[in-house]
Amino acid sequence: MDQIRLNVNGQDVALPGGFDLSKNLNSVIKSETGFKGTKLACSEGGCGACAVQVTSYNAATGAIERRSINSCLCPVGSLDGCVVTTSEGIGSSKQGFSQIQDRFAEYSASQCGFCTPGFVVATHHTLTKCQEKGQKPTEDILQKGLDGNLCRCTGYRPILDACKSLVSGVDMEDLGVRSCATPFKNSPAEQTDFSEDLKQYVKEKAAAPAHPVPPKSTGKLYLAPKSLPELFELLSEYAKQPEEFRVIAGNTGAGVYHDWPLERVLIDIKSIPDLAKIEYSKDGKELVFGANVSQTRAIEELQTPSQPEPFQRMADHLLRIAGTHVRSAATLGGNIALGKLRDLESDVITVFMAAGASVQVVCKTDSRWMLLEEILDPGSDLKLGKEWVITAIKLPVPQVNETFWSHKLSQRFWNAHAMINMAVWLRKEQPSLASSIRSRLGVEGVKDPAHRIAEVRVVIGSPRAELQGAWQGQRARAVEKALLRRVLDVDALIQALEALPQDLHPTPTPGVTSDFVSGAAEGLLLTALAPHVAQTPSAQGNLALQKLLGVHSMGEPPFPVTRHSFPDYSTIAAPIALPVEKDRVRLQISGEAVYVADVGVSTRELFAAPVESTCALAKLGKVDPAPALKLPGVVAFVGPDDIPKKGNPEVFGQILFAKDKVEYHGQPLGLIVAKSQVEAERGAQAVQVEYIQDANLGSPLLCIRDAIKAGSYYNPPMDLVTTIGDAKSAMTKAQYTITNARYKLPSQQHFYMEPQGALVLPDEAGTFTVTSSTQSLDAVQKAVAETLGIPWHKVTAVCRRVGGGFGGKATRPMPVAAACAVAAHKLGKQVRLSYNRNTDFRQNGGRSETEIEYSVGFDANGVISALDCKAWCLAGAFMDLAWNDLYGVMTGLDMVYELPNLHLEGHMCRTNLMPRSIVRGPGFLNSVMIMEQVVEHVAGYLGLDATLVRERNFMRPKDLPAHPYPAPPLPEPSTSALKPVIKADDQNCNGKAHHLDAHSDSSGTGHVNQGQELGEQGKKGGSDSLGQKKSDSTPDVVCGRFQFKEANGDEAEAAIISTGRDFPVNQYTLPQVWDGVKGQVDYAAKQKEVEEFNKSHAWLKRGVAVTPTRFDCAPPPINAAVSVYADGSVTVTHGGIECGQGLSTKVKQMAAFALGQVLPEEQRPFPMDMIHVNDTRTDIVPNAGPTWSSTSSEGCVAAIEQACAKICRRLQPHLQEKDSTWETWQATVAEVQDGSGVAPASVMLSAYGFYNGMERDKDGRTTKGSKSIKPLKYTSFGAACSEVEVDLLTGEKTILRSDLYFDCGRSLNPAVDIGQIEGAFIMGMGLCTMEEVLIDPKSGKLLSDSTWTYKIPTAADIPRNFNVTFLKDSPNIRSVMSSKASGEPSMMLSMSVLYALRRAVLAAKNSISEAAGTSCGAAAGSPALPQASKQGSATGHVCDDGESVGSKAELRRDVGQTVENDVASTKDQTRTSCVIDDGAGGNSFFVLEAPVTTCHGKEAMGQFSIVEMLKAAANKTVEDAAGLEYHSSGEWVVVH
Repeated sequence: MDQIRLNVNGQDVALPGGFDLSKNLNSVIKSETGFKGTKLACSEGGCGACAVQVTSYNAATGAIERRSINSCLCPVGSLDGCVVTTSEGIGSSKQGFSQIQDRFAEYSASQCGFCTPGFVVATHHTLTKCQEKGQKPTEDILQKGLDGNLCRCTGYRPILDACKSLVSGVDMEDLGVRSCATPFKNSPAEQTDFSEDLKQYVKEKAAAPAHPVPPKSTGKLYLAPKSLPELFELLSEYAKQPEEFRVIAGNTGAGVYHDWPLERVLIDIKSIPDLAKIEYSKDGKELVFGANVSQTRAIEELQTPSQPEPFQRMADHLLRIAGTHVRSAATLGGNIALGKLRDLESDVITVFMAAGASVQVVCKTDSRWMLLEEILDPGSDLKLGKEWVITAIKLPVPQVNETFWSHKLSQRFWNAHAMINMAVWLRKEQPSLASSIRSRLGVEGVKDPAHRIAEVRVVIGSPRAELQGAWQGQRARAVEKALLRRVLDVDALIQALEALPQDLHPTPTPGVTSDFVSGAAEGLLLTALAPHVAQTPSAQGNLALQKLLGVHSMGEPPFPVTRHSFPDYSTIAAPIALPVEKDRVRLQISGEAVYVADVGVSTRELFAAPVESTCALAKLGKVDPAPALKLPGVVAFVGPDDIPKKGNPEVFGQILFAKDKVEYHGQPLGLIVAKSQVEAERGAQAVQVEYIQDANLGSPLLCIRDAIKAGSYYNPPMDLVTTIGDAKSAMTKAQYTITNARYKLPSQQHFYMEPQGALVLPDEAGTFTVTSSTQSLDAVQKAVAETLGIPWHKVTAVCRRVGGGFGGKATRPMPVAAACAVAAHKLGKQVRLSYNRNTDFRQNGGRSETEIEYSVGFDANGVISALDCKAWCLAGAFMDLAWNDLYGVMTGLDMVYELPNLHLEGHMCRTNLMPRSIVRGPGFLNSVMIMEQVVEHVAGYLGLDATLVRERNFMRPKDLPAHPYPAPPLPEPSTSALKPVIKADDQNCNGKAHHLDAHSDSSGTGHVNQGQELGEQGKKGGSDSLGQKKSDSTPDVVCGRFQFKEANGDEAEAAIISTGRDFPVNQYTLPQVWDGVKGQVDYAAKQKEVEEFNKSHAWLKRGVAVTPTRFDCAPPPINAAVSVYADGSVTVTHGGIECGQGLSTKVKQMAAFALGQVLPEEQRPFPMDMIHVNDTRTDIVPNAGPTWSSTSSEGCVAAIEQACAKICRRLQPHLQEKDSTWETWQATVAEVQDGSGVAPASVMLSAYGFYNGMERDKDGRTTKGSKSIKPLKYTSFGAACSEVEVDLLTGEKTILRSDLYFDCGRSLNPAVDIGQIEGAFIMGMGLCTMEEVLIDPKSGKLLSDSTWTYKIPTAADIPRNFNVTFLKDSPNIRSVMSSKASGEPSMMLSMSVLYALRRAVLAAKNSISEAAGTSCGAAAGSPALPQASKQGSATGHVCDDGESVGSKAELRRDVGQTVENDVASTKDQTRTSCVIDDGAGGNSFFVLEAPVTTCHGKEAMGQFSIVEMLKAAANKTVEDAAGLEYHSSGEWVVVH
């Protein structure tokens, strides 16, 4: 093509002829304009971080069209003559921020900030469309506008609040915490003008003659024909080389199929006007869409108010395809073509086929109309995109007697492809006048003809066995036959359901089982037909039948309701404890904030991409980069031989580049370096690698069971046995026991929005500057220095901010930076290594899966007396920090519960999978899941309310105020086997101290600052703390009140819990948060409400659960520097990393408070706008350690306080009081200057602060003299209550409400901490409900390596009622400003969702069992369900051989009685769900493992026959249904 021209944020951009126009818009904006707002988070169109608004001008009509698209997928050549608006174009620091950006800032709607520009563009575009339509924006419209955007940090609530604040007439009480109190100003969205000059350019381009067929070239070509004849000329030109070219339109397929576009020639048909028309046939009976009509335009046409209802319903379904940005670019023809060519899980095909669509296909010499099902027939030999192209799709316009229904089931409501979808179109006969009269007169044998089906189309889209698992939408001919010419009554419905299996040939695919497809299809068909059947005489009057016909289709989720409550401590030490705006948040929101990808962008830099192994375990033969080196733009291959001889080829125990063998699928073998990112990635795929299978290596170990069989374990830096008391002895004396039960905890990907990346710049004297997206600059500095074999001081590591970390950027950036440094060292040039989302997933395994086997002893009240547990944690081919998950279990398993006797064994399994690392709440999340499972199991065994059992087992430090919960009398005092150091005169506890500390490995990194520590173990004998003689069954040491002798001479009461953790008695706030959340939701009333709902609904069931949490914290030692300049302005450099958690904001608040101490009291605090937070740098604040465990903010704040205090002490003698804060400060600083402002000051105005990790005494000191007081450790408590709803027919779920009650001490910034808590909760909710890590059991390949296959929650998935309350009056006196951590502790609160789901699913199982006349444990068809036998374990995610960890299991054993049974195991593609029968007299226990995806949730409810239930109900009389009353709301309720 010739030169093209576009305008970006008012800046003209001209791309000359020869420019590669196939480059995506995102990369062009970065390289050609300098704008930073389009963030590259996935390169798949799956997250919206790169969204832009595109404005185009139609030269023929003069119309202006605006649409939002994903810049990562859009070829820049398709935007000739367009205006592109990024977040900077909406508002910026230079031109002023827009009201959207203001609201996002005010409502703390940005944390890490990487996704925020995309949300701003989405909101701006939604307001723009409303303005164009003359439509008032509503909260629901604005929420829907976010359907293509993902955020991992915020939990979406503040984003939705910011959007809602833009709605006219908003009630302030309905919004969350706001950082300022300026009045709202609603104004229309501002638009970028389309200049007359650009319009003229578009007109000239449109009038230009057609392009001649280009000469053959070996380079990359982007071609844009303007007519069909020109298109076919191009197709003819390349017909002999079909692999050379691809026809594209919206190019959104590149986000799904990662081999696209590898073709050298792209032919973009977007500019052909005939393919973009929307028109009606002359008789008005058909609506015709050009193939290039975008899905958005089609939806808008179908949604026109004058359109018949079936068209409206079609639009509702199509609105769930992907997100707004994808639908705006994706075309109808492209979707159908991908369904034909690539088995796309298409909703367009299902909906349009049911609507009777026909498709026009054209080649150079022919044109024909074909039914859509004919196009898709596997026998059809149309060569779409090579010889034939789709040009139009036509839909018959529905008539008054036609109805349409459709629905899809997916992993989440928005932006997820269908697992199965269905559409049903019906045309009913119009009754004749005579038949209508006869029917109304009740003539015997006459049915209302209006119910007779004259024509029917039922289409089901699903993976099909006959197509080897490929997805296809097909007509359900057997169902159609059962319905045709029938009155749609109960009999017809039953026959249709009975015919359905003939139309289904399901086969399992990753994350979707055959049973799910079959069951869901039955549920969907009932949902489609039941409303029709319910209106027939055969159904009316039969209450039981009406209840079964009361189906509900999940619609667009309503806008969530929010309430926040936190105590006001703002007057104590302002601006600390104020909800001040996040530091530089407006730069994040405008897109001006700099991340690694924005640093040092240069046309001379080089880009690297890893060459990855495609084998999990093999010897490595030849690695041949020659084919890659021949490709355009490729510069070099960097491999293991390029590591300097003095360098270390291993980074944190991992081989940097595999040389002799590969040990996991995706392991880096080297790098391809090229002139662009796309060229580097294309080159990396072209490298040829030879793998040699060696029998001596054995088979790859791909799961925990594989590792157990092979005896493949790591020896992590920790004790692998924890013993408290005598679990074995206590188990034998327990009234009841459950033994050898099993449970599995899932993995979870970090899904930080900014992928791993590094930029390395070689400098003089052999030095290197490394910019890294990392949580530990020390680790990056070490990795680069040791890999290159140079001293650390020659490496400067820098980081300004990180686009999300969650533990994944603690050590995992080390090999990224080291590899990039090797390339820079070899080539002597600046090299950038940025992982795409797929590579990031494949390299970083996330959370360790964990399997446990446990035995528990307890009494009739559910009080646990003994727990014996074994835990196996999965690590990858290299251990990294995966051992932290096991460490957290070994030292914190008790959580909030009293465990007087505990035996715990841990195992770290080595496998041939990508390295696992720490993920938010490592170990603690595992522990809370394990303990809640145990408590639930005990409660289920006894038939008790699990909430009551929780309360009876809460930790009870002795001599605390009266325990608020009714607890049964215990045979012996509440006990614990571990305690802290106690007074020397306490003769009752004479045990020898034994400590289990977290160990750092040789690299100096480790997740060790969670403050967990085992205390002393007492010896047998002696008396308990009450002076009573201990019985033989009493554990060695009792838990009670002890006196700590503090270094400052003060004495403080301390409570001790089972595993030895100690904390001041006044920090035991579990009773307050527990009672607080139960009172807030009126838990008892809520339980009754849920019970009544479940009785009155056949297919919807609800569950409610409240769960507690504990999190142990220890702010780490850290340093910081503060400098005051001659004009009085201040810079701060701290040792932490800003990851979105508000660390820099809290640091600024502390600096403002601490520097203000030198000022007169009435002039405090120091102005925050005169404080600048610098980048974190190893040459300024070295040895700072990693930022993790949610406590680095406190450490940095403490260090800043020390540095500021030093400066204040130096300035105090020179204080010059003036009329205002700033005048006083400037005058005081000037007093120590010589007047020139450039000569050295007489007082040192820079200072370092170092927080040593110690507690503070009553005067705020962490040392007394030269003696440290005591390491600071504290414990946070919280509780949450969640209510959920599940659909038996489909497996869909809704989180109706979640209330979080949390002890945050005195929050340093409530707005920041509430956001952290909500974000952590939603991340945990994702683990519980949808985030499923899928690995090929044969190859070890990660199958969930994209936004297409791995789903995190969207704004539509959060609780519809979402409330956060901070506990009042709980200062953490010995900590930093009395604060407590928030970001990780609240992750554990999400378990309330999991156990609410368990209750809802259990209610569903019970209802099915009642209908079948069986007990819950024997519900017909429950997967892996034992029948009469006493099943001994709950197992899931079994390996291929189906074997369990143990061969025998004994579940229930009363004293003197043992019931032992073989363990049943079931092979399944992903996992099995189990019901455990706990023996005679016990209650069956149902196990629900996370994640409860749509598929797994449906299967967990058990298989059931809708047909049999309908048949039984049809035979019931009105008397049989007594007790139900039909309300005008359309629901059945129980009448008492």
